[in-house]
Amino acid sequence: MKQLFWIALLGLGLYYYLGEDAQEQQQEAGPAETVPVEKVTSIDAQSERKIADGVEKVLGVLDELVSIVTNQPNQTETINKLGKNLSEKWDKIEKSVETNFPDEYKNIEDSLYPLIAYAQNQTPDIEQIKQLSSEVKEKLTAFKQKLSS
Repeated sequence: MKQLFWIALLGLGLYYYLGEDAQEQQQEAGPAETVPVEKVTSIDAQSERKIADGVEKVLGVLDELVSIVTNQPNQTETINKLGKNLSEKWDKIEKSVETNFPDEYKNIEDSLYPLIAYAQNQTPDIEQIKQLSSEVKEKLTAFKQKLSS
């Protein structure tokens, strides 16, 4: 009989001891782990507009580059300048895109950086520039449409 009493007392003590820890842990961890969805996924309209404007500027330089490569492929100096200009325009919005749209950022940069490198080469590879230009244009246009929706 004494053994049953001690076992019950030990079980009850363990129950309260372990049960309180679980409740305390849940109370401590609860508020810290819940982050409103708006804070994680939203970007303010002004930042989104700046990104869209920056994408438009990058597309403008890209159109100039395509035009020169198509009509005057021997204009190496102009192609180099446009490659540098393309890089500068992208750099202005790059951090915002990377922070707020990481998947799109990776997708765009997979084609954009090689394009910039080919365009800034001393002897630009015209065929690679044409191919990468169309890829980048498609990706940037799709990204811009996503921003406006």
